[in-house]
Amino acid sequence: AMSAAPEVVLDGLPYIDSEYSDPALRKIVDKMVKDEMRTFRPPDYLASMPMPETQSESVVVRDMFDRKSAPPKMSFDAERYKVIPPAGSDMKKWKAALKRAQTQIEHQSARIVNLELMKRYGSNAWRGYAEYLAEFEEIVSKNLTEIKTDVRELNRKRKASQLAVAPAIQNSERRWLEYAYKNNELHLVTLELEKQVKKLRQLAAKQ
Repeated sequence: AMSAAPEVVLDGLPYIDSEYSDPALRKIVDKMVKDEMRTFRPPDYLASMPMPETQSESVVVRDMFDRKSAPPKMSFDAERYKVIPPAGSDMKKWKAALKRAQTQIEHQSARIVNLELMKRYGSNAWRGYAEYLAEFEEIVSKNLTEIKTDVRELNRKRKASQLAVAPAIQNSERRWLEYAYKNNELHLVTLELEKQVKKLRQLAAKQ
């Protein structure tokens, strides 16, 4: 079974909280963040997530995954593409050199054919590819515009909801400060009374 991700409670209210606007407090907060980042080791957030499905109808994509998962093949041998005459009169070496030269001639002939094909049909192919990129760019730009609109609408709703509860939060915060101040005063009075009681007990013990 897949373990549930730990719940994270975010209590930041950026449209209400204004403490970070204080330069002195901002400096303290930034230092705390930097100190935390020096020791923070981010967990593997994808450890509990299953691997995504990689099935695709694209032959190219399937071939890429197949080659990625296939065992490593032999390293590329570039020696057979070098046309270097052998030293001496060993017939086997000369035949091998001749075969390599013939391979290079065929390779260069294929390159010439490819260049001629590119010269004849390349401009149309690139024109079609450019049109495809333009259509793709238009689709992506449209999606980006829609996402930005959604983000702005979400931020608008967040701001409206936070501002709607701002008076209640500020009132609760004010009352909490009042209670904390009163509790602190009562604590100080209690300490003073305890001192007085202690003195009275000491006097009573002497009598």
